[in-house]
Amino acid sequence: MQLDFATNLLNLLPMNVLVLMLLVPLVGALFAYLLGSKGARAITLIITTLELGLAGLLIIGTPSLGSDPGGMSHTVSYMLARLGTDSTAPVFEIILGVDGISMVMILLSNLVVWIAAIGSNHIKESQGLYYTFFLVLQTGLLGVFMSLDLIGFFIFWELVLIPMFFIIGRWGEEGCRHASIKFFIYTHLGSAVMLVGFFYLYFMSSMFDINGVATQVPTFSMIALRDLGLDPWIQIGFALAIFMGAGVKLPVFPLHNWLPWAHVKAPTPGSVILAGILLKMGGYAFIRLGLWMVPDAIARLAIPFAIVAIFTCIYAAFTAMAQTDMKSLVAYTSINHMSWVLLGVAAYAAGAGSSDPTIQAAANLAIQGSIFMMFSHGTIISVMFIVAGQLKYNAGTREIPKIKGLMEKAPKLSAVLIIASLAAFGLPGFSGFIAEALIIFGAIVVYNWSALIGFGIFVTVGYMLWMLNRIVFSDPDAESENPITEASWSDLVAPILMLIPVILLGVWPDLVLDFVKPVIDAMLAGGSP
Repeated sequence: MQLDFATNLLNLLPMNVLVLMLLVPLVGALFAYLLGSKGARAITLIITTLELGLAGLLIIGTPSLGSDPGGMSHTVSYMLARLGTDSTAPVFEIILGVDGISMVMILLSNLVVWIAAIGSNHIKESQGLYYTFFLVLQTGLLGVFMSLDLIGFFIFWELVLIPMFFIIGRWGEEGCRHASIKFFIYTHLGSAVMLVGFFYLYFMSSMFDINGVATQVPTFSMIALRDLGLDPWIQIGFALAIFMGAGVKLPVFPLHNWLPWAHVKAPTPGSVILAGILLKMGGYAFIRLGLWMVPDAIARLAIPFAIVAIFTCIYAAFTAMAQTDMKSLVAYTSINHMSWVLLGVAAYAAGAGSSDPTIQAAANLAIQGSIFMMFSHGTIISVMFIVAGQLKYNAGTREIPKIKGLMEKAPKLSAVLIIASLAAFGLPGFSGFIAEALIIFGAIVVYNWSALIGFGIFVTVGYMLWMLNRIVFSDPDAESENPITEASWSDLVAPILMLIPVILLGVWPDLVLDFVKPVIDAMLAGGSP
């Protein structure tokens, strides 16, 4: 799908497009802070729109598999420090580059951030500081999906925590400080374990000969580490460390406890970014650091990963059914859906090395479904959180039992909620159905018992329809203390815009899959150019 005019425009940019996309939000953050409430929102909308345009230009102007090492494109590196005086001494550096998978995640990041910026119209307090953190957060998110060096990856991975910590704790609801601290502790501890794994792999990357002499220069480069052919037990240690860091972010049971608190207490734009893209960092780490770098280790851990994924899905679905706060219900729905990503990863890991072409094809389907699920879920859940937040303004509460007759009092808001709910439980015609179908059709060929995850679908359909019946299709309560009003078009523009890819990808999934298929095919073949 590479277009010549887009490639030419990328070549006309004053610097590497990836560097430009990282610098623009940082410069915008400085202007937002200086302008304060007078122009911070305007500059943020301009920056996020520009970033979305650059992401679109990147994805249509760059091949899925580039000519650079590892099948990457637009690679560039910046040395942070050299560990020694010799020119051959190991270095700490930031290496940037993208392939089809990275570009899809970059597009999703900028789309979610843009929608969250539009949906920040209710943020009135300390706007300059809020939008400063907002744009710094965007840089951190993009850096994670561009990084090809473990140190650079970790820097951006941790950079995301700081602005999100303040967005939750400063602009959230009552109890938000406790939620922000819980978010920070959980995610930082998981990241610390992952960092230990990074250094473990770094020191193990010095291959020793029979005399104990190092035959390789230690490195943090993902591409170099991928090609070293490390001992399987070294890979497994690294994979377990990845599970702790990425498992908290995804999140999976029992590493999920921070998520409902953070979602419920965060301001609505914070919840949108948290669910729409921060959770996808975990799924991306499982794919890039796990399947892409140490596939043999993930293959050995595939059965435990699949079991954890299925249990998490069913557990989260039942827990969501018990929630009375709309935001809390949507938060557990996020956990429910993101467990599908881990199942796809496990199915791919187990089936990719099979000599049976049927199982290999199923593994291909499963991992395509995982990537598609991340994109699809990012769009659907953004709409759900915007609507959940909007209920607070238009119904005075998010408590499901207290909201009656929404369809009669707020038909436009009800229509958005109905469409988003149908997409969330995977109704055919929406992107969620495609994602779940790809994963389950692939996974059950590899592990026929993975069909158990289908039980989570039935529970999800049940509690979503039950929620709609209580909120939307019930009779209005004339004695209610919280009269329901219709949402304004300014409040509905963000979720309506986000519904476009939800519907479009439901009928044309190749818009995303065409970018990831070449990368997956190369991985199945045992490498990339």
